Parts: sequence; C-alpha cells; structure tokens
Amino acid sequence: MNMTPSKVAVDLTPVLPGGENGGAKIFVLTLLRQLAAMAPATQFILLTRAESHEELSALDRSNVQRKLVLGAPQARAVQPLLKRLAARISPHIGGRQRRLLSRVGYLLNRTLKRRSAGTLLRDLEVDLLFCPFTAPTYYEPGIPTVCTIYDLQYKTYPEFFAPEDVAHRAQTFIDASRRATALAAISDYSRQSAILHGQLDPSHIRTIHLRMARRIAPQDGQNTQVLERLGLVHRAYLIYPANFWKHKNHEMLLAAFGMACADARFPGNIKLVCTGAPGPRQEWLKNAADGMNLGDRIIFPGYLPNEELAALISNCGGVVFPSLYEGFGLPVLEAMAANVPVACSNTTSLPEVAADAAIMFDPRVPSQIAEAMITLVGDEALRARLVKAGQARIDEFSDSERMANEYWDLFKYALADVKKVNLLSGVHADGWVGENLKIQTAPLHNAQSVEIQITSPEWAPQSALTIQTFRAGKSNGTPLKVKRGSQVVLSVPIDQSGDYFELRLSPTFVPASCGFGDDRRELSAMLQRCSILAGDSSRIDLFPEEAPV
Repeated sequence: MNMTPSKVAVDLTPVLPGGENGGAKIFVLTLLRQLAAMAPATQFILLTRAESHEELSALDRSNVQRKLVLGAPQARAVQPLLKRLAARISPHIGGRQRRLLSRVGYLLNRTLKRRSAGTLLRDLEVDLLFCPFTAPTYYEPGIPTVCTIYDLQYKTYPEFFAPEDVAHRAQTFIDASRRATALAAISDYSRQSAILHGQLDPSHIRTIHLRMARRIAPQDGQNTQVLERLGLVHRAYLIYPANFWKHKNHEMLLAAFGMACADARFPGNIKLVCTGAPGPRQEWLKNAADGMNLGDRIIFPGYLPNEELAALISNCGGVVFPSLYEGFGLPVLEAMAANVPVACSNTTSLPEVAADAAIMFDPRVPSQIAEAMITLVGDEALRARLVKAGQARIDEFSDSERMANEYWDLFKYALADVKKVNLLSGVHADGWVGENLKIQTAPLHNAQSVEIQITSPEWAPQSALTIQTFRAGKSNGTPLKVKRGSQVVLSVPIDQSGDYFELRLSPTFVPASCGFGDDRRELSAMLQRCSILAGDSSRIDLFPEEAPV
C-alpha cells in the first residue's frame, strides 16, 4: 500500500519574527525546504500566525502554501493575557495551585487558538499533521500526527522558568506524548530523556539529528564589514553565538573571561563577542561586564543575519559554548564547518555532538572555562587537531537531505501505524539499503517471522558488513557479520498483533567517493528479499512488492 502522504499540514503558528525561536526556527525552515524539494507530489500547507505570515512567504513553492489560522487579535490576546493573569494571581497562591492554574491556562490557550479552526485538518483533507514545535495544537482524532521533541530542560532546571512556564512546557510534552502517532527527538540524549520522563514506547520515538552543520559555512568573497563595524580583528576574539536564555550560562562565561583576562598567558587584545536577540537579559549582562571593567572587551552586537554571523564565526579565534543544557547544540557544528576550534560544555547532548573535536569543560566551574579559553587561543597544535577532528563531525551532521528523508520515513511510519498496514522503509527502489532498514508489520493471524535476505556485493569497499537488530530502541541478539561477496538470510520473530523493528547496517559508503560513478547516496548493502511468513505457509512480500501468496 502506498504510504506517501498527498497533503501534510505543518503547524508554524509558534514561529515569531526574527530570532526569538532560536535554533528551532532555523531547523524547521531548513527541513521544510528539503521536504518540499524531495516530495514535489505532496502538498505542504503551512498553518501560520499573523506576525510571521509574510516572513514565511520565503517558503512558498508550487507545492507549499501558507494558511493564516491565527490572526493578529488572537495572537496578541491569547498568551500575553494568560501570562498577565498568572502574574497577577500567582503571588497570592501556593505552588500546587499555581501549577493547576497554569495547566488550566495552557488548555484555555489551546482552546482559544483552535476556536476558529474547527475541523480544519479534515476540511483541508490532509493526510498528516506535523508539529515541528512540539505542541499538537491542531490535533484531530484519526489524523496521524508527528511531533518534534527538542529537550526537557524544565525537568532538569525548573528554576530557570516561572512556575507557569514549567507547567506550560510540561503540558505541551504530555499532549505530544499522548496525541502524537510518532515522535522525533533531535538527539539520543533528548530521546532517552523523553522515554524516561514520558514513559514512552521506545519504538514510537526516533532520533533524527539536526543535519545542517554547513548552514552558515563561509563562502568565497565573504563580506567582513561586520568586523570593522564592531571593532574586531581577525582571530583576536572569541565568540558565543547564543540567545540570552538562563541555561546559556552567560554569567559564568563572563566570570571565566574575567579570570582569563587576569592570566598572563591570555593575550590582552582578545575580546569576547556574545550574539543574541536584545532584551532585558542582554542589558543586565552588559551592565555586569561594565561592573567588571570589561565593557571594552565584551561585545554585544545583538541579533545578526546569517551572513554577518557566518563572518564573525569564521574569523574568530574560537567558539566558546558554556551552555548548561542543550537538546543538540547546532552552533558547535557550525563553528567546526567554518574550520574554527571549539570549547564546550561536557553535559547533556554536547558530548554526543562534539565527540573528540572540542575542548570539554564543566560549565559550572569558571576556572575550567577560563583555562579552555586560554588553551583555545594559545595552543596552535591543539587548534589544528580540533579543526581536523571537527571536519569528521561535519561529515556526519551536514546532510540536510538525509535529515529530510528520515522525517519522510517517520511520516510514512505514522501513516502506516494509524492505518495498521505493513511498511518497509530505508530501501531504495533498486534494492540498495542505507544505514537503517525499518520494518513495521500489521496485525496478522498466525504471523511468525520476517525473513530478510541481504547481499554484500563483491566490489563493495568494506571487507565485512555488520547487521544489528533493534527492537524498542534496544539491540536484540548479537550482531551478524556479512563478508564482502556473500549473502545472509535473517529470520526475525514477530508479534501477531503487529510489530516494529529495525536493522542497522555498518559501515556505509558513498559510491561517488569510492570511484564508483556519481552516486552520492549513503549505502551499505543490497536487499534481495523481505517477506512476512505465517504458520500456514503463506507469505507477504514487502520487497520486491508482490501480492500475498
């Protein structure tokens, strides 16, 4: 059965003008451009709000249209009104009552946003709802829904949020966990956090990394006027590209920079640049820098367009990233893409993303941050090693087309899950398999196993292939080795009520990089056959597709 959606609604009502959505907005816009390009036969309907409706016209394509669903009066009235009400009442009630009030406020907010929506999705005849900002606000029963999970920071650092904000985030996560057919997490760390706190079925949440590391990679003939405007000199400054949210830990960075400036090993001409959208926190940090007598060495340029940010990153002496909590940490990779050395926190998702290509430090210890900055500027041999290691991380995280394909597979999985049909994904029409082969089986009386025949061609660049079966996100059985030029038949037992599992194949290769034509796909082996076998000797062929026999 064809599981390709003909219409997908995408909830972009959380999108605000400018940079207030942080890296999430960057990711969503990149993903939507790729999805529209790779699925020209699918119509993408973007649900928007008045403030950002025109800005999102940059996404318009023959198969992409915007639909304004949250007008200016609604958008202005809903959330601010609830926040003002909470601020007025909260000081006079206890914590439990405040959380209850916030949950009621969340539900009211959702109701007000949906007030004029009615059966919006059914009226639009969409096959699937995609909620890249997590909240399934426009959910309708019976329509497959996919939500993206970024992080559960409010669980680890509730003190960074007002109680009503904690309740709002918690309810958003609960809604997504209960209503989404499938979830995507932006890192393994975020996925495991969601499984732990949401008691989720691991098979219904996948890690799909943010593969867009070259988003602002420097171009030939780059304009560097922003350096002159800010009074900066090539390599004579460090940069922290982040909004001024509390978890970004700017206070500790300023303290550490002060310690570094007092150290004789740290050059006296090195400045610190902190980019990010202006606001009260930025002003507070400016005053703090002045109070430390560092006002002339710490620069706050505000929110910058991509071209200027790229110029600042590619010409800096290094990126320092002392965040206390990250669901992913895209700026770390953006620095590596610009051949810039990185020093970052050793917490949450950052070790997963940076691996051995960054100086790691405890973000709660200013002396460690200071030492990392001194080393980043002064140790040329280490700088060169970090830049080289960073290129390997970029190769892993720069293929936005692969990211879009992984979301597309998840969309098809969600459709198949709702319709309770068999689905095989991860294999190309010519039989080549990439890194993952995913198999979902519908409820089938007397079903016993899935049989999979895989071949490693004689000309394959790898001497052997490893195949590991995963069920519910955990490895199932011992890995299987397939030598070059041989084939193997796997038999995986399945549940008659329906099942889902995946095969992970490694290593992969790109034919064009190995001298085999111009094929740029990431491949591992050839799938010859994939069939569901039942106890009555019947068989359903998932690949090649045939009628049941």
